[in-house]
Formats: sequence, C-alpha cells, structure tokens
Amino acid sequence: MRVLVLGSGVIGSVYAAGLLGAGHDVVLLARGQRLLDLQRSGLVLHRADTDEWTTQPVEAVADVAGQAPFGLVLVPVQRTQLASVLPRVTAMDDDSDVVFFGNYSGREEESIAGLGHRALLGFPAVGGIRAGAVVRYVPISRQRTMLGEPNGKLTSRVRQIAGVLTESGFATSSSTRMQAWLLGHAAFIAPIGCALRLVDTDARRLAADQRLLRLVVLSTRQAFRALESQGSVELPANLRALYLRLPVAWAVAYWRRVLDGPRGELWFAAHTRAAPEEMAQLAQVVRIAVLASGRAAPDLMQLIERAHGRDDTAR
Repeated sequence: MRVLVLGSGVIGSVYAAGLLGAGHDVVLLARGQRLLDLQRSGLVLHRADTDEWTTQPVEAVADVAGQAPFGLVLVPVQRTQLASVLPRVTAMDDDSDVVFFGNYSGREEESIAGLGHRALLGFPAVGGIRAGAVVRYVPISRQRTMLGEPNGKLTSRVRQIAGVLTESGFATSSSTRMQAWLLGHAAFIAPIGCALRLVDTDARRLAADQRLLRLVVLSTRQAFRALESQGSVELPANLRALYLRLPVAWAVAYWRRVLDGPRGELWFAAHTRAAPEEMAQLAQVVRIAVLASGRAAPDLMQLIERAHGRDDTAR
C-alpha cells in the first residue's frame, strides 16, 4: 500500500518506520530541519525499553503535489495544528482513506468536514521525544492502536487498515464509538497533564508527590463516573479496573512506579512539555463534558483550575 504520513514527529516517525518495515511504500511529509535530517539520515529510532536502534531510509518531502495516488493517509499532528493541515488533506483528490490520529476529542466533526466518506478516526499507542534526528520512544503496552469509522459502523476498510497496522507491528483494535473512546482518553490524560504542569513537567517529581498523585487519581475517577453517567465515554478494561474498581491507593502506587521511570517521561511528560496548548484544550474539553453531566467532580475541577484556569474555548 502507498501511504502518506502527514507529520514527522514521534508518532509519524514510529508508524512510518513500522509501515516501511512491513514493505509498504511510505512518503513522510516534513519541513525545515526535520526534512533535512530525514533526507540526510533517514528515520533514526531508539526504542528506550529495549535499547534497540534502527535506521531506515524514507522518502521525505515538503509537498505532496505531483505525487502518485495514496491508498492511506495518516494525520498524526497536534490538535492545535489541525486547522493548518486540513486544507492540504481536503485538497487531495486521490480518494485516499484519511485517518486522523491524535487527541482530537471535541474536534471530530471539524476533522471529517469536507472529506465525506474518506475520513476515519484513530489513536496511536506510542510515546516519546525527538532530539535532533533521533526519535526516542516506548510503545504503550497496555494500549492498542485504535481505529474506527465516524458513523460507528464496522466496515471492511476498518478491518483492512487495522490489518495493515497490525502487520506493521502495531496491535490494533477497532471501536464503533471512537468519539466516546477519544473522550475517555482525554479524561484519562488530562489530569496527568495538569499535574505535570504543576511540577514543571517533571515526571519524577510527580511520582514523589503522593498528595498530587492522589488528586490525579481522584480526578480521573470522578471524570470517568460523570461521563459514564451520560453514556458518553468508552473506557478500556484496564483503565476501568484501575480507576473504578481498585482502591485509590493501588492506582497511586501504580502511577508512582510508572512516572518514576522512562515511561513517565516518554509516555506523558515529553508530550505535555511539547504540546502545552493541546493539553490545556483537552483539560477544558473534559471540564465542559463533566459539567454537562451534572455530576460533581470537585477534585477534577480543582486540578484543572490550578493548572489551566477556566478557559471555556476548548479549541
């Protein structure tokens, strides 16, 4: 399959490398120094949990004008970059399937507008940081790459694309409620992002602050319960168990271990540091959704207001 990856940050680079390794024809859109690095050195990846280094040549371009048709387009950009990317995607007339691959809760309708049947929603399962030409990353082992149709149907193309991603090394699941899944992920990630903002995005400092970690867990539990009361959220089984079934102390202990190691930096802190506006918007998306439920969530509201104030734009 001929694949365009429209974005060459951590997510775009890791998924491009997997697709290349599975034999797909991949074009990676980049700009500035990143484009020069890719053209000079290729994709240079360091998987931090196994200390595995890989380097792969990749076709990196600044513009897709004149390119042969694509079968699949992945759009792994920050939600704050979505407005600048959408015109480029909608201008493509090759009838390619387009997967919006990121923290787009609350912006799903905007993402698919103008694309009609071409658009799908998805979410990656890796985290990391880019330093110069090197992408350092860790797969998120308890989270699968997610994929689904905006209308909730389980279609043959969802199965096909899920198969392509799985064969490329990314265990992939489909959902018939991707908007609800994305809101659930926002409700999970926003409290952690808020807490990290309060400790200068230092994951180890958060791990050592038991009072703040407990506030994160209570906030997430309140968000999940409020959104479930509306039926507006889809939660993975592991997060449901951790936040809604196990004692708060167990969840606090779990996150202390995670945040005190490389996963804390690469799964959470690096992105919070690199995308502060996106994280602020996600926090407000969650706040507005929880307020609409009518359920009390005092710890969540306190945490969001301490970190971001009460901006209601959520854009």
